[in-house]
Amino acid sequence: MIISSYLEYIQNREEIYHLINDNATSLIQTITTGSANTIISDREFEALISQHLLGVAKNVARLDSISSLNNKLLKDIAEENDVYRINIFNKKGEKILSNVKDTVHSGLKPKYSPKDFIRPILEGKEEEIIIGIKESRFEEGERYAVAIKRPKNKGGAIVVNLDAELLKEFQEKTGFGKMIQDIGNKEEVKYIILQDEEGIIAADKEIKDFKHISQDEFLKNAYQDTSTRTREIYYEGNRIFEVVRKFQIENETIGIFRIGLKLDEINSLESRLIRRSVIITIIIIVLSVILIAIIVSNQNYNLLSYEYKKMQAFTSSILENMTLSVISIGNDDKIIIFNKYSEKIFNIKAEEIIGKHYEKVLKQYSKEFYQIIYDKVEYTDREIIIEVPEQGKKTLLINSTRIFDEKKSLYTFTIVSRDITEFKILQEQSLRNEKLITMGELASAVAHEVRNPLNSIHMIAQRFEKAGELMKINSEEYNKLIEVLKSESERVNNIITEFLKFSRPKEPVIQQIKISDFLSEIKNLIDVLVQGKNIKIEINQKNDTTISVDPELFKQVFNNLAINSIDSIKGEGKITINFYTKNNRKIFEFIDTGTGIPDEIKNKIFYPYFTTKKTGSGLGLSIVQQIVTQHNGIIHIESKINQGTKFIIELI
Repeated sequence: MIISSYLEYIQNREEIYHLINDNATSLIQTITTGSANTIISDREFEALISQHLLGVAKNVARLDSISSLNNKLLKDIAEENDVYRINIFNKKGEKILSNVKDTVHSGLKPKYSPKDFIRPILEGKEEEIIIGIKESRFEEGERYAVAIKRPKNKGGAIVVNLDAELLKEFQEKTGFGKMIQDIGNKEEVKYIILQDEEGIIAADKEIKDFKHISQDEFLKNAYQDTSTRTREIYYEGNRIFEVVRKFQIENETIGIFRIGLKLDEINSLESRLIRRSVIITIIIIVLSVILIAIIVSNQNYNLLSYEYKKMQAFTSSILENMTLSVISIGNDDKIIIFNKYSEKIFNIKAEEIIGKHYEKVLKQYSKEFYQIIYDKVEYTDREIIIEVPEQGKKTLLINSTRIFDEKKSLYTFTIVSRDITEFKILQEQSLRNEKLITMGELASAVAHEVRNPLNSIHMIAQRFEKAGELMKINSEEYNKLIEVLKSESERVNNIITEFLKFSRPKEPVIQQIKISDFLSEIKNLIDVLVQGKNIKIEINQKNDTTISVDPELFKQVFNNLAINSIDSIKGEGKITINFYTKNNRKIFEFIDTGTGIPDEIKNKIFYPYFTTKKTGSGLGLSIVQQIVTQHNGIIHIESKINQGTKFIIELI
């Protein structure tokens, strides 16, 4: 027990020193950062003042170049621009004009000559000078001044200054010296020093007997890098915790900051820790007997807890890795389970949804889905459609169950769902393919049966035409009937030819073709179709890859889609073709801004001979379906009335 108490004392001592180290490091980081920011701010403030004074001087120079200045005009300019003094000097450096009368300095001896500051301008070496803070020439106090060259035709200099007392007051209130003083006044701080290789630059109080950087290896190392260093030293007979850090401003080394922290509280705390450790040792001896009994009883509990956690981890692993969406709602209507597959289906992260009321996050997907959770009714294999942001509509097959607690109250409501969107698309396409095959076979048989008598009709029409010529029948009605008979038989023959093409599709000749080349050809094809129409064509591809298709057959796909889109666009519109890859599938999106397709006929548009046009065979989209299927692909549609239509083609 004594050893345990001693070890606790050592550990607590280390933790306390670690805490002091962290606080000291944070403090010196704050001081260096704050000091740098303050100095930079002072520089920027002085730069702004300089720009203001230079602007006033340049305005005076412009007036000087176009007219004669006088003291009254300079006085008005000074008052308008809130400056202290504007002086005009000639080429010899003699003051010739000023906004302040020279009589105010009558009898006062000047402290210096203005030539000392404006000599580079008078000698033609400089166009303008930032003089900065200087002592007032006659009076007490300081001024902040700038000077610029007078116009060439006059020569000399224009000097503008303001009272520097306000600037000094601002710097005293906000400068890093003020910050050092404020922090140094804290009871736990022994000293704060900014020191360079020459000596002490600034300190919070009078400092005695401090070594130069060159005399202390620790300080030399701190001056060489930017890391924060700490140590314990003795200062004025007391143990001090010192933290040191290099101080730089915009890669310019100013010196090193040294902060000394008193360890009085630490010494007191160590004494308290020793006393407490002794007391704890006695208490532990008394409690040991009780703890032994508790440990024995806890063994069984820990074993059960371990098994429970293992089972919980196993269950959680199953939930996270199963390919079904699992969503559980607690009796407080908050979501308690939302596994990884749910994130994929609903396009939302679990951390954004767990612990929230289901209404706030699940209501957006569909009213039907929300109603199931609201009613908390058990369902088996119920199909619902949800609308997922940025992903569109999805079809889910859901099963729901309720779990009750021992009081027969609802404990959790769980929905297990599977995304069958792709399955439904494949199922729908499979049904369409079956109908296409059946109707194709029927069309082929009918076409053969019709073509023979149709040929006979056409021949009879030709014979009637020749007979009319031989018998010199000039009846207009007779000739018109002959022409109608011939044209209608030819039209029916053309339709039969299309039927036969549909019933006996061409075998695709698969080639590897770059998607950029293919899309370029498609754009050229559609450009021809939209000539003379106010329809824009836009092609977007996220990556350039190759596709395995029969180029001619696949051009027919986009040609047929384009014809339908152009017919659906009334007036101005746009056709967009997007290409991208997703889950190893190559996906085309064909989008138009046409009138859209009503929901009641969406499932019929791919069937042969179905059309809403007054003319046409109704085979355009059926041929599209047929070609896509020949390429082991799927096609499905999204459309809203007056919002346009999107055909999505996925190639595996």
